[in-house]
Amino acid sequence: MKSAFYTLWAFFVFVLVAACDSKPRPDPTPSAPSSSPAVATTPAPDKTAAKPLELVIAYGSEKKTWFEEAAKAFEATSPKTADGRPIKVVAKAMGSGEAMTAITNGTVKAHVFSPASQAYVALLNNAYAAKTSRPKPLAPAGDVIVLSPVVIAMWKPMAEALGWPGKPIGWADLLKVSADPKGWGSKGFPEWGRFKLGHTHPEFSNSGFLAVLAEAYAGAKKTRGLNAADLDAVPTRKFLESIEGTVVHYGKSTGFFAEKMLQRGPSYISAAVLYENLVIESYSSKTPPPQPLVAIYPKEGTFWSDHPYSILDADWVGPDERKAAEQFLAFLKAKPQQQRALELGFRPGDASIAISAPIDVAHGCDPKQPQTLLDVPDATVLDKLLTVWRTVKKGADVVFVFDKSGSMRGKPLEEAKRGAKSFFDNLTDADEATLLFFDGTVYPAVGPVKLGGGGRAQLQQRLDGVTADGGTALYDAVSAAYTNLQERAAKNPMRTHAIVVMTDGNDENSKLSLPDLKKRFPADEAAIKVFTIAYGAEANPKALEEIAEAAKGSSVKGSVDTINQVYADMAAFF
Repeated sequence: MKSAFYTLWAFFVFVLVAACDSKPRPDPTPSAPSSSPAVATTPAPDKTAAKPLELVIAYGSEKKTWFEEAAKAFEATSPKTADGRPIKVVAKAMGSGEAMTAITNGTVKAHVFSPASQAYVALLNNAYAAKTSRPKPLAPAGDVIVLSPVVIAMWKPMAEALGWPGKPIGWADLLKVSADPKGWGSKGFPEWGRFKLGHTHPEFSNSGFLAVLAEAYAGAKKTRGLNAADLDAVPTRKFLESIEGTVVHYGKSTGFFAEKMLQRGPSYISAAVLYENLVIESYSSKTPPPQPLVAIYPKEGTFWSDHPYSILDADWVGPDERKAAEQFLAFLKAKPQQQRALELGFRPGDASIAISAPIDVAHGCDPKQPQTLLDVPDATVLDKLLTVWRTVKKGADVVFVFDKSGSMRGKPLEEAKRGAKSFFDNLTDADEATLLFFDGTVYPAVGPVKLGGGGRAQLQQRLDGVTADGGTALYDAVSAAYTNLQERAAKNPMRTHAIVVMTDGNDENSKLSLPDLKKRFPADEAAIKVFTIAYGAEANPKALEEIAEAAKGSSVKGSVDTINQVYADMAAFF
């Protein structure tokens, strides 16, 4: 009896343990469907379906082709974090100054900052410390991934007129041509007109910033150790002012100048501060330029655009993001990617790779240059340089043409007003501006007024009071703005004269046709540039692009959500 009890008890324990065992056991033979309810099981985690780690990189747009190719190739290797999450590169192509501002303001939570130059790493650390009082640098120096010297890109015949390639050419040679009343006539080519330079806005773009820094070094007659006293010295400021006086207008993108220079030819611009790789790129352009470009390495010295890869020391950069950033860095520095960078016109960061084509004479470059390299000063001097530049830069005289037609009612009008105010805020106190409203009628201009001393507030107050009504007389409004500027442009050619026009609709009330308006702008050299903004889905971007192209300006599109940024970008031209 006792034996039977223990046998029964053992059987009961066996059944209980079997029922509690959650581990599924394979059945070697098929069985008929059971009437018993199925036991739910939890599937093993699928590592391939894990949420990717997004590695955010804010990088200089001048290396966009190479960077995008490398990011795709990296992801094709199926990179993963230590716990098996796939790594996805989120690469944001931005101007170096724009990226610095976005990181400082917190609008871009980048894990890696890769500007065109180490100078922007110093500026970022300075700006972030000023905002947060953080003693530790946000951005370490980082690794150099590719190199490209900053050059003066010039049309080959113009460079030859200055003595290229046998004679070293520098900023002083350009200044001599620009200061001569005969312009290019002083070199025997009066048909080329005056000397016209282009470089980007130094507060937005690395090439413009390094251009101004190189000008300051040339004015101070130094190659290293530039300091605050040098920037305050009268000869340095006069030299800066003279060079900046030859600038046709500024801009946010180095690529913009390269593109427009090739598209519009020597009548638009004589020379532009670009990167060597962009000169090389011009030789493979789908639309051959009117003349080949060559790279001038200023004899006073220039800078390497050294493209650092800086993994940020920030609270939003965790261990996984840091490891992912290190993986991508190793990939970029590997020989296949470095060799591809050379093919695209960059000098590899890997010194073991020999410099070869296309960095050669056949592509307008000299692989033995630059011979004189300038020293990047500390962040305090760099900040002072921007302050000095604002006081010596070429002044602007802008007519702001504002559409107040009935279709602008509500939020479109309010956002456009806000954007226009930010546009005026981004101009300097020494700049002048005029406000011209239009709907089906073109109204009398308000201004010109100097923005300092209450002028800015006056224009912003007029914007506050405007209401939306009526039709759209776009072409007549642009024509009226052009007439408004003509006399001032003739009297003072040393200022940037421009029209900025925003509209949200098709022209329906003008007496002037689009072809007739375009005839008002000289075919060869536009003393008055026109920049247009197609606002919203109902605007006519094609007509606005034609106006901007005829007047050697630029055209962009904006919406209610983006108009503030569009206006801020537009202010970078001045």
